[in-house]
Amino acid sequence: MAESNSEITLTERLNLIRSILRSEELLQIQSSGDYDQVRIKLDHDIQITFFFDSLSMFNKPLIIETVHDLQLTKSSSKCLLTNEQWIKIRQYFDELIQQSDKTASIQSIVQSIQDHLLQILASNKTTKQKGKKPPKTTISDKDSSSTTNRFRGGELIYNRILHDKTIDRSKVIIGYEDRFTGIHEIAFNEFKKVHDHEYGVPMHRLRHFKINGQVVWDRTNKIDILTGNKNITNSHNLIKDDLHLAQGLFYFDQSTQQWIQYPHVPITSDDQKNPSTIETCLPSRCHFVTWNILVDYHHSQLIYTSQRYQSILDNLKSLLPDVICLQEVTKPFINLLLNQIWLQENHYYIVFMEKALDSEQTKSYGQLLLTKNFRPRSFSICPLDTTEKAADVTKQIIIARFGLNPKITIDLVNLHLNSNGSRNAERRRCQTLEHLLQNLKTNNFMLIGDFNFGDFDLKENDLLGKYQEEVHDLWKQIYNIDENPGHTFDPSRNICARIMSDSQINRRFDRYLLHKLDNVYYSIENLQLVGTETIPIDESNEKQINLSDHYALQLIIDFQTRIINHRSALVILPSTNHWPMIKSFCDGDGPSFVQWPPHFNLLWPFYYLNHSLDDQLDILLPLRILLSQISSFQIQVDDFDTFVENHVSFLKPNEKSTQLMKELFEKTKRLLPACVKNPQNEYNPHLTIEQYENAEQLKQARSSLVLDKPFDFPVEYVYILQRCLKDDAQPFHILYQIPLGPVLPKLNSIDSKLKEFFQTMNLYENDESYNQKHDKFTKLSSCFQQIFNQQNSHHFRHSFVPYGSFRIGINGQDLDTVFVLNEVKSNEDETELDKTLIQMQHDKSSLNNHILNLLETQIKANFENEIVYCRKVQALFSIISILFTDQTKVEVSLQIKLNEKQSLESSKEPTLGVHEIEHLLIHARSPPIFQHLLTFIRKWAENFGIYGQVYGYLGGYSWAILCAHICHSFLTPIKSLYTIEQFSVDQLFSLVQSFFSTYSKFNWSTEALTLVPRLSKSMNNSSSILQRGSMRILSPTPPHNNSARATMASNRDLIVESFQRIENLLETINTISSEDKFNALKRILELKVNFPIEKIQTIIECTLSTDNPNELDEWIGWMKSRLAYFMNDCETKCNLFVQRNNSIEYQSSKNEGVYSIGFEIDEERLKTHRSFSHCLSRFLDQCNSYSNRKESMKISHKLLSIHDWKLEQMLRKPQRLKN
Repeated sequence: MAESNSEITLTERLNLIRSILRSEELLQIQSSGDYDQVRIKLDHDIQITFFFDSLSMFNKPLIIETVHDLQLTKSSSKCLLTNEQWIKIRQYFDELIQQSDKTASIQSIVQSIQDHLLQILASNKTTKQKGKKPPKTTISDKDSSSTTNRFRGGELIYNRILHDKTIDRSKVIIGYEDRFTGIHEIAFNEFKKVHDHEYGVPMHRLRHFKINGQVVWDRTNKIDILTGNKNITNSHNLIKDDLHLAQGLFYFDQSTQQWIQYPHVPITSDDQKNPSTIETCLPSRCHFVTWNILVDYHHSQLIYTSQRYQSILDNLKSLLPDVICLQEVTKPFINLLLNQIWLQENHYYIVFMEKALDSEQTKSYGQLLLTKNFRPRSFSICPLDTTEKAADVTKQIIIARFGLNPKITIDLVNLHLNSNGSRNAERRRCQTLEHLLQNLKTNNFMLIGDFNFGDFDLKENDLLGKYQEEVHDLWKQIYNIDENPGHTFDPSRNICARIMSDSQINRRFDRYLLHKLDNVYYSIENLQLVGTETIPIDESNEKQINLSDHYALQLIIDFQTRIINHRSALVILPSTNHWPMIKSFCDGDGPSFVQWPPHFNLLWPFYYLNHSLDDQLDILLPLRILLSQISSFQIQVDDFDTFVENHVSFLKPNEKSTQLMKELFEKTKRLLPACVKNPQNEYNPHLTIEQYENAEQLKQARSSLVLDKPFDFPVEYVYILQRCLKDDAQPFHILYQIPLGPVLPKLNSIDSKLKEFFQTMNLYENDESYNQKHDKFTKLSSCFQQIFNQQNSHHFRHSFVPYGSFRIGINGQDLDTVFVLNEVKSNEDETELDKTLIQMQHDKSSLNNHILNLLETQIKANFENEIVYCRKVQALFSIISILFTDQTKVEVSLQIKLNEKQSLESSKEPTLGVHEIEHLLIHARSPPIFQHLLTFIRKWAENFGIYGQVYGYLGGYSWAILCAHICHSFLTPIKSLYTIEQFSVDQLFSLVQSFFSTYSKFNWSTEALTLVPRLSKSMNNSSSILQRGSMRILSPTPPHNNSARATMASNRDLIVESFQRIENLLETINTISSEDKFNALKRILELKVNFPIEKIQTIIECTLSTDNPNELDEWIGWMKSRLAYFMNDCETKCNLFVQRNNSIEYQSSKNEGVYSIGFEIDEERLKTHRSFSHCLSRFLDQCNSYSNRKESMKISHKLLSIHDWKLEQMLRKPQRLKN
């Protein structure tokens, strides 16, 4: 029997269950993360539910063992079973599951429950009939009516009017409640039920019926004229004094019309390996409200609590949030709350805190947590202050755990921190926050409530600043607090706050702090203050009061769980030149190559990604940082093999390649363990050729699978392949291409026409220059290893990595590197070097200088005859500048990570220059395509004189951000590796065109260009020194500095005019054919903008000279560092339009360099401009104040009219230009 079952498809098994139900529609399947959920609706509104993995159920029967979370539940509150009947059927179900064999089919379980349900109902009906006694006396219809009378529901009244021919339906009006906007009225004939129309109204929202303007049925007031009931009070809706409420979870039982305590599991006993049920999961679009409702223990006569409480409840009724967090709750409010019909009808669960329930006896107050249609899977109520003894606890918090899907949970914490009126409030708030942030036993949590400090309370905000990368303050995520401070406590406008406040200072007390979620990303749909209105207290004197001293804070947030799915994979792809040979072994097209390219799986299934920022930060960036530590390698494939059990033939790599791939797998597995379902299974790298229907076909094919000779290919990238979640017919495409090794392969083009273009325009870096940089990097790495090796230091490890142009494989003038020193955990004794470094830990400046001196000394010793100079330079941070005899220039920055005790790949602190570049490579999706676009744009910017941050234009990093944004936004889906390897002139032209079209229209004066969408609002018009600059191009890594902060308005205008000039050019020339596009790209790079532009009338020339040519670069470098201040003064203090040249002109002696600056006004006016003269004098003084200035280092200047300057240029013969 088991064998025959295994031959039946999953769809057929489900259809067998449908066949025993009243309707096929009673079996429903819904996708839920990695699993699908099945709901089987039985009679009397009960249902059987379970989860299953459709991908793993291919050859498995639908039995108890192969499904998850098999449950019997009520499908709605309309279940007509009595409590006794429901208990019986639940007991029967539980016993049935316990006693059944694990191979019992789900169909048999469903049939058994259906049969037993019929038996229970039949038995109950027989019992009632047997026990029924005839009436002793005859009573009138009137008496009978009164004894059996109950209030009729809205649907019954609707049906009565619909079928009663004596009622003129054109005179009938229906009143219904909209959950957001309140009561609406609609003509009966225009009314649509929710099942009849997409905009229909659920019947439980009906509130009244009117005929000819007269109310004939009113749900709130219990009026029912149509059936003879005029004002019937349902006594069960009133909370009695003797109702037993205790700390715990309660829900409203519709059958008994009472609040019933629901059993719960403490947080500490909750096994998170157990999947969450649908009843314990937050909705993906979740609506929150948090509100401190103001206890009336102070100034009670002034704050009119009874009126406020009712208005607060009315506000909550109008919103009907999914989650309500209330603070300062007392028993009188609870009594009002529990009588709310909207609360009962919308199936709210309530977590009560003892402090709130006992408030009348103890003068305490507490929090409530209310959830609509779902309940916590577990919760605990804990002391707020962990230092207090149990008997002294005055405040507590509610920690409630919910599912985001069956596998992922989130903890919601409703808290109320100590106010400034309590002793040591500031210290206690910090202790509480620190304790919560460090000790919550999950990465997924949200702190909600009244924090009792504002944005200018330094200690609390400094503490949050330590966790800013992990803990997101949602208000600050979407608002600039300078423009929208979000004051929830506002004595300037709020009457209650004015009464309660001693300081009368507005503050943002109430917050949502969301810890960075594992496998979950989110978007904020709405975050705003609500409950801001006033209510009338005394209409005779127009007296008003606010609802509380706090405004409520409403949040609507979309949670999307990051699923691991078989439609996504991390793979290695062989070079496309091998694909024809690989495909030749397939039978026809072969299913492997219709849906998949030839590939080796690394991790499959993998995270299903959607280009979100969270995907980039949580998965892609850590993966790239890891892969940057792994050098690229070669794979050799030398044989065929088979998986007999699955009838699969495959190509396998040789032993050495297999070992390299296994090492790569182990490292990615450690980084992303959730993608490996069974860690015990051995990883066997293979390239699948074919899956056959049976063993006989495999055996026949095996004899013909012969590899004539091995083939090799390089592994320089790994790829994330993905296809549509909803359409398995679509083939996999490349979502991301992620490089291995610290340095990208040098820019190269396979497409012949593109290669011709790059060669013609001299865009490739020559091999000699690239090899020189690579050689210097390798030698410096070895040099530093001599200092920081495991013999010399047990407590520190180092990394030496490149960044900038060399890291991304494009031509650049210098080799930029960073030396990273990490403190590591070690049980070994401290070496002498360790002792020195540890002693200097508390003086970071001295420590930095000591490390730089060690490096400088070692460099000079190792490269004595190979360097022109090696010296420390103080810029924004200290660096070592090295010039080698072959004119290769290297800069070494220093970064020290103390007390982090992590390696580079796992470090939370970004590595200087490295994480910024890696984020761009990830964001651009395909590094080789990004390389082509960035190389083109940089060359164009140099030709137009707008390249170079030191001159107030855009530096290389800013241009890289702009190009990464274009690749991410406009790069068409990468259907295949062919798309990348055969990247063409047409594709490059499309990206170039998008570049100029996008940035010529961008509003640079008011908006910030960011790769992080949620920063756009908070960073616009920011006054931070890190955000200064007339153009704002923000780094994607914290603290999101403005990479264009050196720009001023005049430079910005020149840059934007350059964008617009190219866009206008492209609109006027023919760009239809590939040849047209080739010529258009060529024409763009042939255009040059020479300094100065036409409107410049006066030039100031600064001449810098030295006796030693090797010192000239140092002297010019110092001048450049002072230049930004001078230019800023000229524009802001002197109101002058300035054009800065972006190059230095070197004279024939090579001991002298000239830098020119253009001004829009004439020479005479500039000479007599007092402010300008003052700024120029200060600039020259700053240059002469250089601490390392030699006596021969001199600077002079002269003012020239544009005519005289051009004449001098004609006579002068410069030897070289250097940017």
